[in-house]
Amino acid sequence: MRHIVCLVFLSVPVFSWGLNTAYVSFQHPEGWQCELSQGVWICQSNIPDDRKEAVILSIAAEATKWDTLENYETYLKKPRRIADDTGRGVLSKIVYTRKRTINGYEWVDSLQQNSELPGFWARYLATVYKTKTSNLAILITYIVSNERYSTISPALERMIASLKPRADFDINVASKQGEEVLPGNTVLGQMQKSIASRLKPPTPVDQIEQKPTGKGVDTGLIVALIAIGGAYVYIRRRRKLQEKVRSGKNLTPPAA
Repeated sequence: MRHIVCLVFLSVPVFSWGLNTAYVSFQHPEGWQCELSQGVWICQSNIPDDRKEAVILSIAAEATKWDTLENYETYLKKPRRIADDTGRGVLSKIVYTRKRTINGYEWVDSLQQNSELPGFWARYLATVYKTKTSNLAILITYIVSNERYSTISPALERMIASLKPRADFDINVASKQGEEVLPGNTVLGQMQKSIASRLKPPTPVDQIEQKPTGKGVDTGLIVALIAIGGAYVYIRRRRKLQEKVRSGKNLTPPAA
């Protein structure tokens, strides 16, 4: 069975403003905090108005045969069509998708616009990290609104430059954390089913030469994208609510 790795927050951070999980460490923007929700780290600003404008998400899973840098690059090079709030289709814009080395480790790095939410930028960093006990698929994603991209992106670029997988990662230890109730909200769990069909293409690996085999084998990065998609939807709902409240309408907040 493939493990979605539920990550351990260590007591001593690597940076003054950073996240140090069981599998990766990075420096998030100053004044942000991170929360673990069902195996996904969600990092956001402590300022309420900024929380709806940007988010960093971090997830890891035991790698399958599909999980290779080549497959990640192929998948992330394909534009995606999503629906806006009126149901109108919006085609994503891929600025670049390329391999790059960060602190001695090779990642696939992709910057896209409108790939998850209309009016938002998304940056994907994906790698397969080989440890003594297993191969680990890691996905770090940030999403930022068009309005705040120019001001927030420099801090997020520093975050990317600080990415470093943990050499002492042990999936046999980390995966056991999934047997316990995780701290944080349950947004991802509630939203995952509703957004799965939109995020997962009908034939995600048809044109990929290296295909997974066997029953119940996951399609790697796609599973991670589905898992984090609920957070994007939640941010959009909160943002729309904030705008309506500012307009003077009396509204009941959407259920989390």
